[in-house]
This record gives sequence, structure tokens and C-alpha cells, in this order.
Amino acid sequence: MSTHSKFYLFLPNNFNASTRLSEITLSWVYGDNNNELKLAQGMLADAAVAALNHHITIIIPGEDVLFLTAEVPGKNRQRIQQAVPYVLEDSVIDDVDELYFAISNVNDNRQYNVSVINKNYFESVVKQLESAGVYADVMIADYLLLGGGDTLIYDGTRVLCNRTNMKSALNLEAYITATINNATDPEENEIIKLIYCNNESEDESGLEKLISKGDYNKEICNASYQLCLIKNSSVENSINLLQGFYKKKKNWTQTGKTWLPVAALFLVWVSIQGGLFVFDYIGLSKQNKILNDEITKIYKSTFPKSQRIIDAKVQMQQQLTSLKKRRGQSGRSFTEMLSNSASVFAKSQGLKIKSLRYYDGRINLELQISSLQALDKLKDQLNKEKGYKVEIQNASSGKEVVTARIQIIGAES
Repeated sequence: MSTHSKFYLFLPNNFNASTRLSEITLSWVYGDNNNELKLAQGMLADAAVAALNHHITIIIPGEDVLFLTAEVPGKNRQRIQQAVPYVLEDSVIDDVDELYFAISNVNDNRQYNVSVINKNYFESVVKQLESAGVYADVMIADYLLLGGGDTLIYDGTRVLCNRTNMKSALNLEAYITATINNATDPEENEIIKLIYCNNESEDESGLEKLISKGDYNKEICNASYQLCLIKNSSVENSINLLQGFYKKKKNWTQTGKTWLPVAALFLVWVSIQGGLFVFDYIGLSKQNKILNDEITKIYKSTFPKSQRIIDAKVQMQQQLTSLKKRRGQSGRSFTEMLSNSASVFAKSQGLKIKSLRYYDGRINLELQISSLQALDKLKDQLNKEKGYKVEIQNASSGKEVVTARIQIIGAES
């Protein structure tokens, strides 16, 4: 697909579910007839007109999209999609029912890359765009659009990072803190690509100082952040948020007479899928019987004193649940961990806890604090004074406060 047939619409960093897209100025990048990339700005109605007959990609601010990885067995994509939220439940602060998970398989194995976004925010974006006549083909976090291997792009304010061990969008101070805390040095002989949107963004950035091993190539783009990003974009290893129910909805009034061959192809596809479904069902039924026999054998060998085996799978789950409860009793309880941490929380300047979840000796917190220095101090105090293991999972600086997600792991007594 040629460049001039593509259209990239950027959502602003300050957009949220309560903001009306039709009331704010948006930016978009498109290719003209000479295949030259151009940047334009205007209202959503203007963008809808400009996007007609284009392949539309919506760029979501990376601060709103969390990147995770999950290992899920099996080949049925629908079942994998249903399983991923619960596999990653301990890695997110919000309840999984409040989040939307988009997945992308890695090299046809059990590894999946996952983009996680607030469901209300995501659905609000999709609904407002479609109400304005913008039916997107792709919706993606801005940092995942970066191509060329391990790449950083800096516009003087934000750092977009698409590296093997870190994929995020942060302000410069938060990125430096996250890099130091998470030890994201490249492997030896690994080349990092550093892109500065202009000469001013290069000055005093300190990004080169963070790379103590390996090598890096530096580029000055001398263009806006949007143009720099699109010029260095790649669809490789990206995760399209528009999956399943949210895939692009066709506007049949614009397809004219083409609907008949499309419908015919659809019927053929349904017939083929129906046959494949029957074939898969027969195969899965046989596999299910084999697995049930294996579960029964394992259950008998693990619990030889068990006399009645009615449903080995259910009975195994009950035994595992019982073991898990006994294991949880040997660690620190929620009451003990919260009581021990309270004195540290009370001394932390500007600390405000937005949400708290406890599971199996771990407390997940979403909080606001006065500065990144105060966040590091809080982490050190919990580590040194209380003997907890503390991980900063995400941190972003606003004008007056820092919003962060941390996990506190209680050592067993």
C-alpha cells in the first residue's frame, strides 16, 4: 500500500474518556500525490473528510496503553483471548473487567504480546470516531509504531521506547528513572537507534549516558514528533487494538455493487469454517478424553489415599485450592502488610492512594505522589525498613504530581 493512501490520526496526550474529540484540535499525517508526508491540524470533522478513501491508523498516546507479555497454551484464539486477562491479573492494578486486552502472537508459539487499555476510554474513542464517520483500520500505541529494532525517539518532552526489554511512552525524567530502576542496558553488540525530533531535543537529554554497553546510532529528524514517528514507523510486532468485535465496520452505502461478491466469499468462508469447526470438535473431543485419562492417572498417583474419583479435574482443583490457602497462611497477611507499611505511607510527602489490591502476599497500588524522588524514597523505605520487595511497574509525571503503579511483595515469615 503506497504512502499517500495511508492516514494517521493522533490523539492528544491529555485526552480522556470524559473529553469530546469533536471539541479539541487534532493532528494527522498523510501522504500527498508525490508520496511526501504532510502534517495537518484541525477538528475531528476536518479529519473525517481528509481521511476518506484512506487506510486509517489511530495513534493512541503510549501513556494510556500498558505493554505486557503472556504465555498461553493452545491454538484457539478465542479461548486464548479469554484466558489472557486472568493470566495477567497479577500484573495489572485495575480489575480485569475494567480493562481491554489486545493480543498478538509471537513467532507462532505460546508467547503473546499484549496491549492493555482502560475499556471505557477505549470504547469512548471508538464510538466518537465512528460517530464522526472515521472507521479506523488500525489503532495502536504510539511506541509500538516505532520500527527498526531497539529504537528511542525524543521530542524534547516525551521519550517513546520500543526496545526488546522496555516498551513505553514516558516523559524524560520518568524514562530515566525507569531505565535506572529496571536495568534496561542493551546486550553487548546490540545497537540502539536514538532519534531526536530536533536539535534542541538533543541538548541535555542525557539519553546517551544511559547506554553503558553496546552501541547506538543517533539521528536528528528536524521535524515534528508526528512526522518523525511516521517516517520511522513499522507494522512489525505491532498490536492492533481493533480486534474481534472492534474490528473495522464496513460502510455498505459506499461499497456499491461490490457487496455481492463479498457476500459470496463470506458464504464460502462460513462453509469452510463450519467444516473446520466440526473437524476441530472431533479432534478436541479425542484430545479431551486423553487429557481426562491423564488427569485421573496423575490424581491417583498424587493422592493415593483418595477412595472415590468422580471428577478428577474438579477434585484436583479443590486439592490445589486447599494447598494454596495453606501456603498463603505461611506468608504475611494483608492486615500485617498494610499495618507495617502505614508508617512509611504517612511520612511520604504528597502521597495519595488511588486504588489498592491484595493477592497472595502482594499488594498492588496505584498512587499519586509529589515527585519521582519521593517515589524512590518510598520504595527504599519499604525495602530497607520493612523488608519488602517493591517494584515500580509504571510512573508518569504530571505538572504537580507523579502517578505510579507499584507492587509490594511481602516476604514469608
